[in-house]
Amino acid sequence: MSLTETQKQIIKESSELYRAEITQINTWIYNEADDDRCDQLYLLRALSSIEHGNRIGLFNDDASEVYFEEVAKEVNRYFPEKDDAELFDDISILEDDVRERYFENPAKEKQSILSALKLSF
Repeated sequence: MSLTETQKQIIKESSELYRAEITQINTWIYNEADDDRCDQLYLLRALSSIEHGNRIGLFNDDASEVYFEEVAKEVNRYFPEKDDAELFDDISILEDDVRERYFENPAKEKQSILSALKLSF
């Protein structure tokens, strides 16, 4: 299976946005001394991962293993230094009710955290 040019373009745009967000969030985390704010920043990072995954079809239950491999190769072209384990750990540690809410409307949840922390991308 090969990705279409449209799929490749979506993955490119999403990966570039995701890279910028994760880089910024990791900088905020690194420079934050307050544990409560840090916790919120980790949640923000999880939300960015969820949004990116949704945009590129990573959470599509119908997708094949071959599709996931093709997507991973394409994402790595635009964000080779990402730490998959770290980013997926952010999602995996979410409590079930929080995870459900985050997957339901990640953009709204992300904006809520950004507003509460008085931050923006």
